[in-house]
Amino acid sequence: MDWLVKRTLPTSVAVGTGLLVLLGYLLPVPLLQSVRDELIRWAVIIAAFAFILGFFNLLRVHSGRARKPGGIYSAILILTALVSLGLTLAALMLPSLRFLGDWWFRYILSPLQATVAALIAFVLAVAAFRLLRHRREVGVLVFLAAALFVILGTLPLPAPAGDWLINLRKWWVNVPAMAGMRGILIGVGLGTLLIGLRVLTGSDRPFSD
Repeated sequence: MDWLVKRTLPTSVAVGTGLLVLLGYLLPVPLLQSVRDELIRWAVIIAAFAFILGFFNLLRVHSGRARKPGGIYSAILILTALVSLGLTLAALMLPSLRFLGDWWFRYILSPLQATVAALIAFVLAVAAFRLLRHRREVGVLVFLAAALFVILGTLPLPAPAGDWLINLRKWWVNVPAMAGMRGILIGVGLGTLLIGLRVLTGSDRPFSD
């Protein structure tokens, strides 16, 4: 009976739910479409609760790390997470305080996100230099050149070198980088499709562990 509850029943529910959603998209049957929409609504609600649990799990993990040496970053993370939560809830419940939430996201969180995103190019360049010390290959040189093109093409350098670097950066971002990104997205889509098929056939049972 234990084996039935832990293995067979969750697998049957997952496979049946997945098939209902898939058939709701493939067959023009109103009943299947309504069942599909209802199951998707349930999935959205469950995902929302999963985000809430993830938030509290983040607080739990970093509250333990904040007490250890070097835990200042965990303490800052907990403080900013609680401030963001408090301002968001205050803006939702009291429209008169909505400006506080807008101010926090516009002048604190957005600049921090932009700063972290801007550091990516420098981190990639440093990683390429370190990799070049151990592996002197063509791929590493292309990787380093791409990071340098992006960094130099963003700087306000004088013409004509500055204009040439700006055009080179735009070409690199719009052509080779875009092609690579689309290839990665295609790979992610195929991987997601494969995982879905394995769940539908009962080969993978992550819900029964």
